[in-house]
Amino acid sequence: MPRKSKFSAEDVVQAAVALVRQNGLAALSAPAVATQLGASTMPIYSHFKNMQALEDAVVERAWGRFRYHQDQHYTGDRWIDQAVGYIRFAREEPHLFKCLTDGRNEALKAELNRRQWARLGDALEGYAPFQTLDAHQIARARYVRAMLSHGIASSAKIGLNKLVFEDDELLVLFMADVSKALLIGFEQVPPLAGEARRLMEERVKAAVPKKATVPKKAAVPKMAVALQQAAVPKPE
Repeated sequence: MPRKSKFSAEDVVQAAVALVRQNGLAALSAPAVATQLGASTMPIYSHFKNMQALEDAVVERAWGRFRYHQDQHYTGDRWIDQAVGYIRFAREEPHLFKCLTDGRNEALKAELNRRQWARLGDALEGYAPFQTLDAHQIARARYVRAMLSHGIASSAKIGLNKLVFEDDELLVLFMADVSKALLIGFEQVPPLAGEARRLMEERVKAAVPKKATVPKKAAVPKMAVALQQAAVPKPE
């Protein structure tokens, strides 16, 4: 009977996450994790089929930290807090942020991203500033604001982005101002209709992997899901 490892699967995941937080996902390897553990590579393969399985576990754990940041109350405004949390996560956990936005583990990240998009939508149910908009206008406003948040987070050293990225007060003021402007703009711009709407939905559908599914419990507008699926992974 094989000897039971003194290291649990959780020990291995924590060591792997610590390694990625310090040096990025590219530094993740069996020898590096073993060194972090202070052990041989045996505990890794005792709990994980291969390094891809461990990498997936790291991505899921990183996503948990990301959700935590977006769930925090920074201003008291739910929608603005989601953007502030996204950018603060990128600032405070730069390697984990890159871990979630690089080109690896795409299928897993796409599914985690869809779930998060749905969670954020659920959190905005009954949100007063959305009450004058229809489902498509809300979806478009959320999508554009998500792209803006991602742009600031991923280009933090460029021009004004650097100031907004590094200063919490400026970050809150900027996101509040932009979010308000988006809502006013999309209230005045009519929803896509006719051929334009058909073409948008057709192109978005073609861009989504066929195996992609959204959890049944997710209560989000169809267009909101489709738009976000076409731009994985860029949560709000």
